[in-house]
Amino acid sequence: MLNLLRPTDPSWVEAARADLPGLLSDHAHCEIKAAQSALSLVARFGAEHPEIIDPLSALAREETAHFREVQEHLEDRGGNLGFPRVDEYVRKLREAAHRERGHADPFLDRLLISALIEARSCERFKLLAEGIDDPRLEPFYAGLMVAEARHYRLFSELGERIFGAAVSRPRLARLAELEAEIADQLPLGPTVHG
Repeated sequence: MLNLLRPTDPSWVEAARADLPGLLSDHAHCEIKAAQSALSLVARFGAEHPEIIDPLSALAREETAHFREVQEHLEDRGGNLGFPRVDEYVRKLREAAHRERGHADPFLDRLLISALIEARSCERFKLLAEGIDDPRLEPFYAGLMVAEARHYRLFSELGERIFGAAVSRPRLARLAELEAEIADQLPLGPTVHG
């Protein structure tokens, strides 16, 4: 699914279901980080690549709206946002890409890593939509699954448009291999990427 080479262990849904407030808190922070990341790309690369400004600004607005929706679900369950944790999945993916960068452009890697993060979120939200056994959260996560797939396409298409398919596709394939190794190593818990 969306360049992911290994599926999430189905028991992840059980871990998520066992601590919905924990999952929702982590998810809320993921939405904030996604908005920040999109704006960071605009700030760092928008002058040289103005074609990213409108779509990534719109993405940041959408991610902020998703944060608010997740926060409402969290509040409805009596949970609170809590403090953000380091997302080991994202950290390890960025480190692995950096170690193997070679001649790959750092901007291309940022776009493609963002694509893979969105793809993994999409896959996880599909699992939640199908198995969380909560009548309010199932349709919510089904809608977010569609949004995450759209975000994956946005980042991967920007990579191809700016760097060309001949450069972008092989790099995405290699990063997907690294992503699969990292996803396999992380403990399963009530987190979007863990």
